[in-house]
Amino acid sequence: MNTIMERLVALRTEMARQQIDAWVIPSSDPHQSEYVADHWTGRAWASGFTGSAGTLIVLKDQAGLWTDGRYFIQGKQQLEGTGIELMREGNPGVPTMGEWLVEQLDAESTIGFDGQTMSVAAARRLEKSIEGASFQITCDKDLLAQAWTDRPAMPAEPVFSHAERYVGKTRDDKFAAVREAMAQKKVDHLLISTLDDIAWLFNLRGSDVACNPVFLAYALFSREKVSLYVNDSRIEADALAALTASGVELRAYDAIAEDLANLPADSQLQLPPATTSCWLKNAVPASVNIVEAASPSTLHKAIKNTKEIDFMRECHRRDGAAIVRLSRWLDEITPTGRVNEVELDNKLQAIRSEDPLYKGPSFPTIAGYAANGAICHYRAEEKTCLTIKPKGLLLVDSGGQYPDGTTDITRTFSCGELTDEEKRDYTLVLKSHINLATTRFKKGTYGIQLDMMARQPMWALGMDYNHGTGHGVGYFLNVHEGPHSIGAKWVDTPLEPGMLVTNEPGMYRDNKHGVRIENIMRVSEDITTEFGEFYKLEHLTLAPIDTRPLERSLLSEQELQWLNSYHQDVREALSPLLSGDDLAWLQKVTAAI
Repeated sequence: MNTIMERLVALRTEMARQQIDAWVIPSSDPHQSEYVADHWTGRAWASGFTGSAGTLIVLKDQAGLWTDGRYFIQGKQQLEGTGIELMREGNPGVPTMGEWLVEQLDAESTIGFDGQTMSVAAARRLEKSIEGASFQITCDKDLLAQAWTDRPAMPAEPVFSHAERYVGKTRDDKFAAVREAMAQKKVDHLLISTLDDIAWLFNLRGSDVACNPVFLAYALFSREKVSLYVNDSRIEADALAALTASGVELRAYDAIAEDLANLPADSQLQLPPATTSCWLKNAVPASVNIVEAASPSTLHKAIKNTKEIDFMRECHRRDGAAIVRLSRWLDEITPTGRVNEVELDNKLQAIRSEDPLYKGPSFPTIAGYAANGAICHYRAEEKTCLTIKPKGLLLVDSGGQYPDGTTDITRTFSCGELTDEEKRDYTLVLKSHINLATTRFKKGTYGIQLDMMARQPMWALGMDYNHGTGHGVGYFLNVHEGPHSIGAKWVDTPLEPGMLVTNEPGMYRDNKHGVRIENIMRVSEDITTEFGEFYKLEHLTLAPIDTRPLERSLLSEQELQWLNSYHQDVREALSPLLSGDDLAWLQKVTAAI
């Protein structure tokens, strides 16, 4: 089954056999991960769409895929010729999944999905969207198990300790904080499914998911014990000894549903509906009282302590030096017209790999030249990549994983001659970045309230971008981390000192160019007045911002002052790590303007 059409036929054959009229395939795995192991890439297998967010619905004779603005261009390209209709979520006239199902299905139709890959919250949204229709819903089947004949096996990579010198808190301290939160909630048990929470809590890391140093596992906390559900043969000896010393009970990965089914009657189980699968919730007996609330580990993990921040600063210095070396190389090679997007990606990986602590990318590099830069999550491939010419703009969004931190940086480079539109868009994005970077905000402010600070320079001209302005970042963990963000993805948690968040406004013109400038920033205490406590954002990312595309007449004196001050910080921080031509290049491009 090499074509999408053949795969859809196989899926529809299985749907007919099991009397299912609509099959829903979300992007997630049993842990509601954003990025998933190959075994759980069913939506990509059935549709050809490889974006990290999207839901496919297959009917007997048609199919639709819903995704957000980050993937409109990519979705259009990848779904072409498949017979799957791209549903641009949020656009006028585009039906929701529920509206489409109600419109297309006959009464008494059966809608199905794999309960392992649909969260409790997502399933409820789906049910509410078809409220009033006489549909049946089934979630106890996995049709891909039969239709996807060459499905990749479950990952079984080694699980290892996060080196003690880099760990901000001991495992036992983290356990104690979780139990204290459980006591405040008056619950007996806490179920955690999210892989980055588990890795952080147990001070372990893995490589089951590409670019994410996590491993497949569940955790169940009780007042008496902590159980980790992972096949112990995968755990390296020193990590296994450390878990034993902390009294952790090791259980088989697949034993979690059985253990939930055997919880004592009348006990209190806390679980997060947004990250717990329907499969696990359905395993809990009716006699157990379920308390729906986010795991306390999610917030604890997001607020980095002093040790973690100090290591992250050093990590970003080394990563920034790597970006300088790449940028200088680009300046030399671009005029020749002899390098393409894939070769650029390979060069970046080679430069980062010179750091002995480098563990790999934190996400697949986005190296988009000219029109490819307008595809927010573009991935260059050998057969289709563009050669970088000495004109136009090049967008490079990349990051690295290190035991002392995770990086995520976007820079847009001038490759030569630019149009007035390219210069204006670039300058506007920088103005938006600065507007957020210099914002002072009061304690209790939510990220979504700051989102407009980045968008305001664009809104003033009737422009916008179709993605969030910022996301949390893990500590040698997932590059996208909640519970906070600057945008609408997570809106239930105020920003607190110690949280990391990206600042990445952009501008994208289909078939022309893309611009994005991104730094990771730390929420920090600022001033206290009679009106309360106020916070600010401090940059951790240290790398030059290309000044060649700037339309300087559009920048205020305050904005020029911010840029010069930032470049002074970059120069002072990175100069000790560079020498020769690299150092000379850094001094030139960070000179005050």
